[in-house]
Parts: sequence; structure tokens; C-alpha cells
Amino acid sequence: MIALHQILAIARAGNPARAWALFQSSGWDERGDDPKALTLKGRLLKDQAKAADGADRARFYGEAASAYAAAAQLERDSYPLINAAALALLGGRPERAKALAQETMALLADDPGQGENAYWRAATRAEAMLLLGDETGARAALADGISKLPQAWEDHAATIGQFELILAEQGRDAAWLDRHRPPPSLYFSGIIGLDDKNPKIADKIDAIIAREQPGFGFGALAAGADILIAEALHRAGAELQITLPYPVDRFRELSVAPFGDHWLGRFDALIEVAARLEVLTELPDEEERPLAVAVELADRVAMGQCVRNAGVLKSRPKAITITGRGDEPRRQYLVWSETGHDQFTIDVVRKADHHSIIANSEAETREIAAILWVDNADRDALSPLADSAVDFKSAGAARYRISTDIAQLISDSRLLLQNDGESRISLLIDIIDPQRPLASLLEQASDLARASSGGAVLTDWKSAMVLMLQSGGPAIEEIGELQTAYGALSLWSIA
Repeated sequence: MIALHQILAIARAGNPARAWALFQSSGWDERGDDPKALTLKGRLLKDQAKAADGADRARFYGEAASAYAAAAQLERDSYPLINAAALALLGGRPERAKALAQETMALLADDPGQGENAYWRAATRAEAMLLLGDETGARAALADGISKLPQAWEDHAATIGQFELILAEQGRDAAWLDRHRPPPSLYFSGIIGLDDKNPKIADKIDAIIAREQPGFGFGALAAGADILIAEALHRAGAELQITLPYPVDRFRELSVAPFGDHWLGRFDALIEVAARLEVLTELPDEEERPLAVAVELADRVAMGQCVRNAGVLKSRPKAITITGRGDEPRRQYLVWSETGHDQFTIDVVRKADHHSIIANSEAETREIAAILWVDNADRDALSPLADSAVDFKSAGAARYRISTDIAQLISDSRLLLQNDGESRISLLIDIIDPQRPLASLLEQASDLARASSGGAVLTDWKSAMVLMLQSGGPAIEEIGELQTAYGALSLWSIA
């Protein structure tokens, strides 16, 4: 029998149909005596309701409400009870919703320790009030909860999403929720060769940050634009999440020190205050990556982190970049532009003595590409891919394809899953020589595919962040960790 937490992971990865099928085939849907199984049943039925229309939607919401209510009867808990109330409303039973909301209010009054923390107690009370038609009380209770845990951004986002559904069903305006939304996420980047003593540049950065009020900044810390923007974000109280293409000392040596000692202390100070620092490590059998492509990969990862953070928090991803006047747009600028998200540009005159450190060598063959790996596959298994099947190479019982066209590989993986829902597939993005891929990269792709139980494509954290940039891309969720010969890999599922 598959465990409940495994089924939940599949649901979170954006594959509710497969999660429900596993829930049923494992017999969990027959367990009326297990509150955890009933709570998950409610969650899975709610997911199906969101994907359905008309009478089917109302039916699924009603069944989800019944599952949550049954869980609450077995174990008096405000979480399943308030969910039962909200879903009863969405299922077309407003009086049942009010009765369950009243029951929730009584439970909160009898047991002040209900809820995971002070925020959730207040948010649950606010939701019950909203269901009872007391919008004034709901607004006050939600504001009170947020004041108790003002940076519990993911919790706030979950509540806002639930309230939007309720208000839409009640025919009420949800605009008042905007003041409680988590702040935007901001990807930052730009050129190195600028005059950091020019007050106009700093003023323009500060003006954009003051207007957009980002709560999170994602980028690197090269001398120049990166450091100037990161300092401004830190002054404004934003959380810095830094991604570097090399270990800190090596990055400092390549991208900070050559441009003047005055940058070094500023770099070190920002590393100290960063809330999160990610380093894209090289594999044991790999030569040092060329700076241009290493920087581009790190930038794509930071962009993806920004997009994902905004998605989780139900806020907005944005970007700020400083460009050299008259320069051709950097590839990173174009990649972000293709996402359709806001991008604010500051155009400056480069310093006369500026020199580039990221020029590509003509002999360099490594580039950002992806490996699509299909475990235990013969040519018949690849038949849905038609002509592209000939591009796959053999590796024992497996087949793999390498391409810089990541969107096409995602499409290929979906076709393979549609043809065989049990296929074990991985998609790994890295800096690759397509003609001579490293053995370690192929081994990682193989390890990831073998960890799959079918129904989803598996990838690692770095690749998952890059995939966040795909327009209309797949649902991507973290599902665990995999130990490999090259260390631990975080496991992510691509629906």
C-alpha cells in the first residue's frame, strides 16, 4: 500500500488524477476510521473539483466537504472542520456551510489552543466569520492573525486563495485582500562596468524598489549592478536569496576582485546578510565551467526561484536590470522578457575602462542543455515521438536525448507519459557538451529516472528552477531527496 504522504506529494506535483487513482487502488478511500486518510481524501476531491465544471464541480466539492467533516468527527480539529464548511458552500450548500462555520467558532472558543499557531487560529476564525456573512469581523480577524506572524508568507497566501474562492461564491468583492498579499519577488541583474559613485544610478534603483516594494530579491553579487541593487534591497528590508555559479571564494576572485578592492567588503557584507545562498557546484569529472555560460545558468536558476516564490505566495514576479547604453540585450534579459513578467530597465553609460570577463571561447562546446532520460525503454516505447525518436541514444536498457530545446523535451516527456503512465523518466538541465556529455551527468539522469514510480517526470532542484521559466509550463513540486554517488539530490516532480 502506498503511503499517504507519497500520494500527497504526487497531488502537490500537479497530478491529482494519478494521486486519486493511487488513493483508491491502495484502499484508502474505504478507510472511514482514519482522520488523516479522510483529510487527504477531502484534499484530492477538492483538487478534482477545481479542474471540473458545472454539476461535476459541485459534486466533487460536496464529496470533499463530507470527507473533511467525517475527519473532524473522528478527531476534533478546526482544520478539517473549517475546510468542510468552505467546501460545503462551494458545493452549493450555504446553510450547511454556516452550520459548520458555527461549529468551528464554538470549537475555537472551547479550545484556544486549536490550530497550528496563532496565525492559523486567527485565520480560521476569519474564514468562519466570512462564511457566516460577517465580512467586517473576517477582515479584522485576518489582520490580527497577520500581525501575529507578519512574515508567514506562505500561510498568508494559502488563506488568500481560500478567501478568494469563498468571496467569488458569495458574489462579493475580493479587492480588500490585496492589502494582505505577500510582497512581490524581484530578480536583479546587470552590467559590471558602471560608475558606482554616480548618485543618479542609486536614485533610480531606490525609486523602483520604493514603488514596487519587493519583499524578496534573487540574483548574484558581481561587482557593479548586482551589488548596487542587492544593497538597495537590503536597505529596504527585502530578503536576499543569492545564487552563485561558483563557490563563494572563486566567484569573489573572478567577478568581484578584478574591479576594485572597494567592492570586496560590500560583497562580503551581502553574503553575510543573505537569507539563502545557493552555489551551483561542478561535478568531479568536470573542468571548470566557462564563466559566460556558468553565469547564464545561475541567472536562469535565480529567475526561476523568483517566479516560483511569487507563485507560492500568490504575488508577482518582477525583474530589474541595469544595461549598458547601446549594448545588445543580454541573453538573460531576453529570457526574462519571454516570461511576460514586468521588467524594469535602467540604462547607463559604461565606464571607459570597462573590460568584459565573460567572452566565450570559439572552441567552447558546452552550453545550457537538457537530458531527457527514459529508463528501460526500447524503440517501441519511443514511438509516440515520431521522427524525434531517432535522436535518442542507447545506454543499456535506457534511452536518452540531449537538446538545448528544453520546451521540446518537456513536450516529448508528456507524450511518453500519455502513452505509458508507468514510464520512468527524468529531465536534467545543466551545462553540457551535447556531443560528449559527462558520464556523471548521464548517471544522475539515470538515478533520477529510476527513482520515479511513474506518472511524473523527475528532476533536481536546479533544473526545476530553470523549468519555472517555461511559459504555460508544467506543475513542479519538491517531493523528497535522493542519495547518489555524487551526494544528495533534491527530487522534484514535473507533472
